[in-house]
Order: sequence, then structure tokens, then C-alpha cells
Amino acid sequence: MTENADALSRLLTLYPVRTSLEVRCHFGAPWQLPVPAVLKGVAPYHIIMSGQAQLALAGHSALALQAGDIVVLPQGQAHALQAGSGKLEPHLTAPKHDNELLIRKENAGSGPHTDILCGQFHFAAAATAVLLPSLPAVMLVRTAGRTDFAGLHTLMAMLRMETEQMRPGAHAVVSQLSSALLALLLRAWMEQEQAHAMPGLLTLLASPRLRAALHCMLSEPGRAWSLEQLAAVCHLSRTTFARLFRAAAGMTAGEVLTRTRMAHAAALLAGGQRSVAGVAEAVGYQSEASFNRIFKRHFQIGPGQYRRQEGG
Repeated sequence: MTENADALSRLLTLYPVRTSLEVRCHFGAPWQLPVPAVLKGVAPYHIIMSGQAQLALAGHSALALQAGDIVVLPQGQAHALQAGSGKLEPHLTAPKHDNELLIRKENAGSGPHTDILCGQFHFAAAATAVLLPSLPAVMLVRTAGRTDFAGLHTLMAMLRMETEQMRPGAHAVVSQLSSALLALLLRAWMEQEQAHAMPGLLTLLASPRLRAALHCMLSEPGRAWSLEQLAAVCHLSRTTFARLFRAAAGMTAGEVLTRTRMAHAAALLAGGQRSVAGVAEAVGYQSEASFNRIFKRHFQIGPGQYRRQEGG
């Protein structure tokens, strides 16, 4: 496993994101699908399975979408997907029956057809604070013609097959496939140029010069990493490392280490296998009081209350 992929796996383990797949659309042009704004920490996504569409978002130019495109709205703004011009064909929402996986939306438009799968990524509080700032208002991955995105191609094909026909185990299969979607999507997105546009942990992870430092902190959050040590693993001077790191991450290496420690501590507390003092020591704090203070600053509640709240 490469250092980059391993760090992404650790990030998604520390900051889990729940994925839901909810709606399947089959429209003939002209059509429009308005999507209202959602709560912070919820990111709607759309997979263009076939056909074409345009994404309309206030403050942004219309974005042309084609088959194989996956678009995510990390900030959850109101938006619309549409195609064609002239009078819109009203779309119908079919009631979801017990034997159906998804809500169906369709119309009677006679123009070119478009198939879309729609869902949401649900980021927990820690992931909302750490991962979402790395993402732009519109996150787009184009998979058409990309042989290096074979995993996404396969996942999309399987989602299409499983949602078109109710076969034994379909609910479980779709649940597992949609759970894998974010990891594959982030991997693909980081390989595109726009992955370097927004300061944050994902931009840091996409940086060949700096990601070794993030890998170290994710691998050993309890270690007392110094700036000199992190700079050394990146083969950079202390000054150059500090400057490049802050530009890429939008925060200092010390701040990233603290956030990593707090996320790891939250996971340990939820697991319920260690005392608060044991968790504090595991993430690098010799003083339980100091750990409690920093944990409360990050989560607005103390570690004991957090454990009870999470059932640990």
C-alpha cells in the first residue's frame, strides 16, 4: 500500500462519513431537478449514469455534466440539475414500496434521456470541521475515458445493476457499495488538479512533498513529533517545511497533530476499552487535566460525557 493511500485510509477511519443513496432519476428532456439546501455536514451528490445535464448553482457558472461524472456539493447549497430548454416536463415521484431500494423520479419528456443516482454524504462533527474545509463548493470527478479510475467505473456499474432490479441481498450490496464511494471519489479527486485548490488535510495528503508528515502523525498520534522531525521526513528545512505545510493545510503542523490526537481519542473513548487516563496517554498527554481541557475545547464536552454520549 502506498503512503498516500494508507494515509487516506487512516483519515477516513478517524473521520468516518456515512453515505446514503436515496433517489434514482430517469428523465427525458426538458427537465429540472431542484435540490434544496441541507444542514451543515451533509453533502448531496449526484452520479450521472447516462445522458447529460447541467448543474445550476447560485454564484457559479452553469456546469456541464456527462455520463460518468460524479458531482458533490460539500457545503450543501441549494442547486438544480437540468437539461433541455423550453417548457419543462413535470416529473413524478413514485412512492417507495417495501421491495424497492430507491425513490424513483421520472417524467414523460421526449428528448434525450438522462439517468441519475442521488444521495448524501453525512459528515460527523469532527469530519465536518476537518475534512469539509478541504473541499470546494463544487467537487467534480469525471470518470469517462479514465482507465485509472477503474474502481469507480466498476462501482458505478454495480450500483446501476443493483438498483435496476431487486435481487436477493440488493439492500446489503447497495449499502456496502455506497459506503466505498467516498474513498474512491476522494482518491480520484486528489489525482486531479483541483485537489490542490483548497487548503486542508486532503490538499496536504495530495502533496508529494508534505504527505509523509501527515502519514507520520496519523500513524503515531501519541508521539511527540517536533517540527524538525516532521521536516526531516519530508527532506525539507524546518523553515521551508513550516511555510509549505501551513499553506497546504491552512494550519500549523502542531494544530494538525492536535486535531489528529483528538479524533483518535474520540474513537478510543467511543470504543470504551480504556479509561480516560489511558486514552490521554495513548494520544500523547501525560496530564489527564491537560487532555480534558483540550478535548473539551474541540468537542464542547468533556471526554467522560463524550464516552457516555457515544455509548462507550
